Parts: sequence; C-alpha cells; structure tokens
Amino acid sequence: MSVGFGRVGLLLLAVAVFPFSAAPCLARAAGTETTPAVDREAAPSPKLGPEDVVRIQLQALRGNDETNQGIAIAFRFASPRNKASTGPLPRFIHMIKAGPYRLMLEFERASYMPARIEGARAVQRVTLIGAREIRTYDFLLRRQADPPCEGCWMTDAVIVVPGVEKSV
Repeated sequence: MSVGFGRVGLLLLAVAVFPFSAAPCLARAAGTETTPAVDREAAPSPKLGPEDVVRIQLQALRGNDETNQGIAIAFRFASPRNKASTGPLPRFIHMIKAGPYRLMLEFERASYMPARIEGARAVQRVTLIGAREIRTYDFLLRRQADPPCEGCWMTDAVIVVPGVEKSV
C-alpha cells in the first residue's frame, strides 16, 4: 500500500498545509488519550508515534485559549518543511481561525482511523464532528532525520479531504 507522497503529495503540501514551531525535541512522551486538560509542555519526542502526535495537536487546538496557547502547542509539531511553507505563528493562527481548519478549535467528537505508516512517512485520517459541520482531514507526517528532532514524527501537512465535509 502506497502512502502517496509523490509529486501530487508535494503539490498538496504546498496548497493545503497545517504548520506547527521550532521547539527542540524533548525526551518525554505525552499521553494518547483525549482529556480536557491540555499538556502545555507537549513537544516532539522520538517516543511519540504518528497517532500520538495527531491526538496531541488536536487536543491542544480544541483547548485553545485567548492567548492562542493551544495553537502554539500544535505549532511545535510542524516539520521544518511545513514551517518553511506556511510562515510564522501569527500567520498560522489566522489560517486556523479563518479557514477550513477552524473546526479543530471547536469540535465535539473525533474519529481516528488507524495511521498508515510506510517507512518514515505516515497518513492519519481524522473526522471531526462539530455542532454545525463534519469534516475529514488527512494528517501527513514524516519521521525527522535531522537534529534537533531526529527520530520525531512531525506534521508535514494537513489536507481537508474533499467531498467528505457536510453541514449538520
């Protein structure tokens, strides 16, 4: 089974990315359960799998506050490629709040498909259910080969899956 990161994948990366900051990796693992509390210390770690990374990002976004702390936590998990494509945190904050990713701030439930892992790349499909809409996203992740996050899974992009969204 192919994960699909050829030329089309790179084109999609340039069109619909979900970036995350240059925080160094920490050798601590965060929990994989969705809980009301947001782990403000969450950071990339080689101990985290791709599914863990996606759950941490979504929990942080869902728990975002007036200082955008949740968005900043999620931003930590962006790959260097992602950061180069999307720019600094203020731009990312605007993208999350104004675009098709806004549901990540207010979803009521999430449905996670098992991650498809092929070597150093993974795809995690997630469907978010909100009060007024349902939307499905594919998180594209890559295990980093270079320091400071060598061995860490980080998000290269998040793509809105076309044709799956609907209003409730």
